[in-house]
Amino acid sequence: MVVSRRSLVRSGALLAVSGALGGALVRPGAQGPGFVLWGSSSAASALHREHPPGYGPVRIDALLSRLLGVPGTCRAVGGDESWHTLAMRSYDHPYRPDLSAEGWRLPVQGQVLVPTADGRGPRGAPPLPGTVDGVACSIRAVPGREGSVVLRRHVPGPAVELGPGPRSWWHTDLENRHRGQVHLFWTGKNNIEDPGRVLADTRAAWAVEPARSVVMGHWHTWRDRRGTAGWEQVRTVNAAYRAEYGPAYHDTMADLRDPRLWALPALRPYRIGESPEDRRWLALGLPPCSVVAGDRKHLNALGNTLVAHGLHRHLTGAAGLF
Repeated sequence: MVVSRRSLVRSGALLAVSGALGGALVRPGAQGPGFVLWGSSSAASALHREHPPGYGPVRIDALLSRLLGVPGTCRAVGGDESWHTLAMRSYDHPYRPDLSAEGWRLPVQGQVLVPTADGRGPRGAPPLPGTVDGVACSIRAVPGREGSVVLRRHVPGPAVELGPGPRSWWHTDLENRHRGQVHLFWTGKNNIEDPGRVLADTRAAWAVEPARSVVMGHWHTWRDRRGTAGWEQVRTVNAAYRAEYGPAYHDTMADLRDPRLWALPALRPYRIGESPEDRRWLALGLPPCSVVAGDRKHLNALGNTLVAHGLHRHLTGAAGLF
């Protein structure tokens, strides 16, 4: 009898292998266009190394890649707000360096440190690929210099005379690099107190390739338990997502509270949802405590496993993208 990879995933046998190997799966040659996960620290699996004895580190993107059998890329950056994600994703939503500080000139080679016209720039230190006036030029944050960025020219050439307006703006190259892939957006939790901004930025990021994009809902952390401002903010944003995106919306919170996912073979020994603390958290409208990291605002390896399997179920089911 030939056993397919999909039947192994459905039965939980593939995840059982994952648990035995500390959460890491050996993926055969990946095929297809793959996916990109955009967002902030939760999407970046920030505390994926927190796990109970006998399990192991699990990153959402790595496990989802193995479940789907396709390449996966994580473009999430810890601390990013929704407009950071949009600037990385969409060519039409650039960062705005002010090159008037350097005589309106992009240098012949090397890098230049400049302020931004609106005080906005990337948070992460790793450079992002893009262009300034069509010239290949990365951008990165300057530690301790909020509102300033470093532009590095990748290929030496003539100095480019620029003005203080649109010609000096930095446009992402990631839109072009990831064209045709499936895009998963889990962004806006860090500025969820401004739901209008979160919804507008997410809409603009999704609109770059709407037929190949999924918007992930937010989950309630301990700080967002019932009766807090965060509870209402998360509910407001998630309800708007559900109404706007339909099958392109993924209910991440439902995954974390789904007993069917808790019962996956590799997770079954951890008895998710059964402890008094888990039951207390569930009664407060939260995920089980056992799938949340010690800081109470990120997921641990068990939580990341639930999210990856929930996404796999959605992408191969209602979303119809794999």
